[in-house]
Amino acid sequence: MLFCALLMISVRGTARELFVVSEAFAPYVFEDNGQPSGFDYEVSKAVLAQMGHTLKLGFMPWRRALLMAQKGEVDAVLGIGRGDQNEREDYLAFPDEALSASRTTLFYLSARPFRYQGLFSLAGKTVGTLSGYAYSPDFANAPYFQREAVETHSQNLRKLLRGHIDLAMMDTAVGIYTARQMGVSDQVRYEPASISGGKLYLAFSKVRGLGPLAPAFSKTLKAFKQTAEFQAIFLRYGVDPADVSPLEY
Repeated sequence: MLFCALLMISVRGTARELFVVSEAFAPYVFEDNGQPSGFDYEVSKAVLAQMGHTLKLGFMPWRRALLMAQKGEVDAVLGIGRGDQNEREDYLAFPDEALSASRTTLFYLSARPFRYQGLFSLAGKTVGTLSGYAYSPDFANAPYFQREAVETHSQNLRKLLRGHIDLAMMDTAVGIYTARQMGVSDQVRYEPASISGGKLYLAFSKVRGLGPLAPAFSKTLKAFKQTAEFQAIFLRYGVDPADVSPLEY
């Protein structure tokens, strides 16, 4: 307890503006009328404020965000998983407490219904994925179907609509939101079976010496999740916190 208290004092004593990067991942984190938005963004901002810090968010393609983190050009990455083999821990410090969790499912054309019955049901198909995202080893290495990576969720849906891919693998909440924004909700459906998923974090740069922020953020976040303010953030986005709560996969 004494160590934690000293750590919090140390963290508060070096309060600063943190440059955090992420790819738009609505409704988790995105830009709305030129302003950062999303429930993971709002929770992170509120927790950092309690720690005495401010959050400056920059949006960019995921691959570039990871590269900048590796080079120590950013203070933290928002909405990031640990990776297949926790390889991102080489340059990022992850809190024990996750912000939320993703649920990855397969989207298909309404005119071409699809039922997922295990990975072998993907045999002979082409599945759209996202560059830089970590997928389960079984999915990533299966030799009996093709994977085509793009940079954005909207690109994935456009390829699906044009018949360039058979299925698009996306986070369910993100896929539904993106389809609505594109005005194509009536043309796509998703298979409810969860293919994969994982915890999402605000991870801090070890290269910049910000590793000590991770345990302090974890402790503050865990307490914040018990507040009415935390619940109110999700209500603003029409999301039940239980639907994106961290689970073990």
